[in-house]
Amino acid sequence: MQATVPVEVLALDSWLPWLALPRANGRLGKVPSLPRDGVLRPIDCRGAGLSLPEAHALMHRHRAGGLGIVLATGHGLAVLDLDVPITACTQTLLGEVLGYTGRSPGGGTHVWLAGNLPRNRRQAGIEVIGRGFVTVTGDALGERGQALGKLDDVLQRLGDGSPSRLVQSAPLTLSDEAVLGQLYAAKNGARARHLLTIGDWVSAGYHSASEGDLAAVRLLRFWTTDPEQLGRLMEGTALWRPKWTQGGYLARTIERALEMGGPTWAGSRVR
Repeated sequence: MQATVPVEVLALDSWLPWLALPRANGRLGKVPSLPRDGVLRPIDCRGAGLSLPEAHALMHRHRAGGLGIVLATGHGLAVLDLDVPITACTQTLLGEVLGYTGRSPGGGTHVWLAGNLPRNRRQAGIEVIGRGFVTVTGDALGERGQALGKLDDVLQRLGDGSPSRLVQSAPLTLSDEAVLGQLYAAKNGARARHLLTIGDWVSAGYHSASEGDLAAVRLLRFWTTDPEQLGRLMEGTALWRPKWTQGGYLARTIERALEMGGPTWAGSRVR
């Protein structure tokens, strides 16, 4: 990895091992983790991280799936994440943007960029990540070099987030009832139903109510990325408690889940 990954990335003290855990769509997600009681467990990665040697040692000791970086705005780094399969539009974008490029564990493509991105952006099959967890494999596309690309170049090509030349289909939405129906019919639907309708985050394997809240939003986020809809859905779950009305807690939890990114139902339909 040291031979291929940019030095700006290697130098960060925000490395973490990840575990492969099921998502709402039945696929495996790469979840940042740290040991607790001698066992590697998922964590809220904000502010967490280790040096690369420390994270590498943990990965081998606990047989984790791999390593990744927790990006924060102050790092001055961002990642252009292109989903598989690569389409003609994303291939065009990849050809126009310079920068170190590596393959993700799932076969996608990560282009590493210099620049600060306060809020992650997503279009069909394309995500620009400035905050959150990003996997790093060291499996580089060698012909693209080791230097960082420029975030501004990517943002100029994506436009302002309105209907773009890169996205030819309008966003797809589901009703609240349809979101829950699709979620409960997914491969891990029984687990999701137990968490949302009973509110038992302890038996679901979470170590705090807040961790259970974030997990619930992330389960719903695959089916809708509308913050207002996510808020309505969460308020109708058995997880609700008075804390949600204090200091914007629920809004922050939803924002955090959206910033963490990942595939969505709408994205998988239109790419």
